[in-house]
Amino acid sequence: MKIEFEIIEQLKNNIEDLIPVKGLKFHFELQPSSEQLWHPDFIARASFKNLHFKIVGEVISLKNFPIFQDKISHLKWYVGEDKDSVPVILAQYLSPDRRKQCQNAGVYFLDLSGNVFLEYEDLYIERIGFPNRFPEERRGRGPFSDKASLILRAIFLNKEKHWGVRELAQSVNLNPGFVSRMARELERRNYVVRLNSKLKLRDPKGILEDWVREYDYKKNREFQFFCLGKNPDEIIDKVRDIDISERVQYAFGIHAGANLASPYAVYNEVHIYVPSRDSIDFFEKKLKLKEVQQGANVIFLLPYYKQSVFYGRQKIRGLWIVSDIQLYLDLYNYPIRGLEQAEYLYEKRLKKLIEG
Repeated sequence: MKIEFEIIEQLKNNIEDLIPVKGLKFHFELQPSSEQLWHPDFIARASFKNLHFKIVGEVISLKNFPIFQDKISHLKWYVGEDKDSVPVILAQYLSPDRRKQCQNAGVYFLDLSGNVFLEYEDLYIERIGFPNRFPEERRGRGPFSDKASLILRAIFLNKEKHWGVRELAQSVNLNPGFVSRMARELERRNYVVRLNSKLKLRDPKGILEDWVREYDYKKNREFQFFCLGKNPDEIIDKVRDIDISERVQYAFGIHAGANLASPYAVYNEVHIYVPSRDSIDFFEKKLKLKEVQQGANVIFLLPYYKQSVFYGRQKIRGLWIVSDIQLYLDLYNYPIRGLEQAEYLYEKRLKKLIEG
């Protein structure tokens, strides 16, 4: 790929600034033969004092967990038991999570923003904490955008199925041309493979990891209210007691939704997804709510995932809640006990769906 070649060239031109260790020298070898079954993106001979070793490098050009895992696996396989070869992941920038994953896998890293972790016998280099010098330009719609996420949501619910593009488009009521474009993007990211012209999910857990890093629940529009009630359970019971027409679409989310599906964390606010201000007015009247600036215990969310947030919603104990996937997305980065509730939800409900 062109971007990977450019990253390697930038490394070659700036290696002394990126790894400012006096006496450490590098010699980049020619690109390995393409006739090999697999070869690394680059190989460099390194020397420091009386030490001589080989750096075997793979370039990460996409923020993509399945490809990231593949690169690490290939590196470890290629290096094998060769103690003089040091496996290294190279990127423009590696987040703290990605750097930690490298270390946990026994692979070293180097990025063009200045972060480096490299070790060989008595040589130890660790420089971390440098910010991203390569902020991403705004891209077109990706697989985690609102409409496109319908494709992933459908595939997740039947991940063993081989999907035809038209069949998939029909199941989520999307234009086949749009689904076809997204299918190519999913292939490019290594999220799916194409078998006999049909799509098969490749790494559901890796996709979910990428998804939660791109998703931001703060993009939902909030309307805050106070409801007379001792605790969230009492408020939820009040919602259950009112007569809600089928025309009023709603779904509990975040902690309130998780409490109905798989309770774990203590919480104080009840979040409810609704499609419009008319729905808010309905609940405001029925529950005798008071709109407030502070002290809210009921929060209505007008979703930025307008087309997909209600996909796969489920009825539990007589109430609608969003899908387990949507709960996980919202909770993962929610500041108040969100991550622990998300992890509990994953173990109790999502793990079987995602990992089988």
